[in-house]
Amino acid sequence: MTGPSPILSAALVALVAVMITAAAAYCARFRLPRPPVGTYTYPDMVVIFVVVVLAPLTYLNLPGPVVAGVFGLVLLFAAQLALAPLVGGRPAWAVSVALCLATGAAALTGAALAVTVLTDVLLAAGVIAVTSLWAQSGMRAGHVALLSALLTGYDLIATVSTTIMTRFFTEVRGLPFAPLFTLSDGPTPVAMGLGDLMMLVLFPLVAHRSFGRAAGVVAALAGVTVTAIVSALFVWGVLTEGLPLLTVLGPVVVAQYLLWRATGRHERRTSERETPATADPTPDATLTAALTAPPRDDPWVAVHKGRIVGTGPTPGLARRSARENGCAALPAVHAGGDLTPAKPAST
Repeated sequence: MTGPSPILSAALVALVAVMITAAAAYCARFRLPRPPVGTYTYPDMVVIFVVVVLAPLTYLNLPGPVVAGVFGLVLLFAAQLALAPLVGGRPAWAVSVALCLATGAAALTGAALAVTVLTDVLLAAGVIAVTSLWAQSGMRAGHVALLSALLTGYDLIATVSTTIMTRFFTEVRGLPFAPLFTLSDGPTPVAMGLGDLMMLVLFPLVAHRSFGRAAGVVAALAGVTVTAIVSALFVWGVLTEGLPLLTVLGPVVVAQYLLWRATGRHERRTSERETPATADPTPDATLTAALTAPPRDDPWVAVHKGRIVGTGPTPGLARRSARENGCAALPAVHAGGDLTPAKPAST
C-alpha cells in the first residue's frame, strides 16, 4: 500500500502553520467575552481530560446522525464565537447557521468534497476562537503542559493497547461536522484529529502570554516541525497505522514548559499580561456628560477603565453591547444621574 500524497501532506503542514499564525493575530486583535468561571486551575485540566476520555466512549454508542448533530451544534456555537468580533453578533449567527445548513445539505446530497471543505472551515474557525478564548481567560503554559501529558498517555493507551480511537475515527470519518481536519479520505487519508489541532494552536498562544514572544515563536515552530516530521514518516512508509500527533507533540510541549521554567522565566498570570498601554487612566472626554445626562434611548452606560464601552436600554444590554464592542472584562454599569456603579452580575 502506498503512503499518503506528499503534496497533500505538505499542504496539511502549511495549513497548520497558517492556522497558528491566524490564531496569534486573532488573539492579539480581538477580545472574546470571558466565561464566568473564574481562573483556570490544574484540577480544571483533569476535568477537561476526563471529558475528552469519555467523549469517544459515549459517541461510539450513539447513531451516526446523532453524533453528527452533536458535533454540528458545537461547531455552530464555536463558529459564531469566532465571527462575532469580525462582523457582529447577529451577522455571525446568520453566517454560522448558513455554513452548518450548507454542510448538512451537502451530506444529504452526497457531495462528499463539499462536506469535507465546509467541515474544515468550521473546524478552523472553531479552533481559532476556542484557543483564543482559553488563552485570554487565564489558561497558562503549565496548564497546557499538564493536559498534554495526560492526553499523551491516554492516546498511547487508546491507540496502541486498545481500538477505541481507531474505532471512533472509523465511525466518524465522512460524517458532516466530524472532529477531523481532512484533506483527503480513503485508504491512506491525510487528516488530523481535532484534539491534535487544538493543542498545536493553543500552546503557542499560552506560551506567548505566559513566557513572552520568544516562547510563543518557539512553540509555533516546534509544532509545525513535529507535524512535518510525522507527516514525512507516513509518506515514506515508516508509519503505516494511525498515530495521534499528540503522542509526539505532548512530550515536546512538556519539554518546552520545563525548559522555560528551568531558565528562570516567570510564568505570567492573567493580571500581569496587561501592558501599561492598555490601562489608560485618562477619562473619556464624554464620560461625565454621559453619566449625568445619558442618551434618552440608551439610559444605561457600561464603563471600563474610565471609558464608555457600551450603552443599552437595560443594564444587561449595556454589558452585552460592551462585549460586542470587544470588552472582555465585566464593566461597571451606570444609570443617568447616578454615579454609583450598578452591582456586577454574579459570576
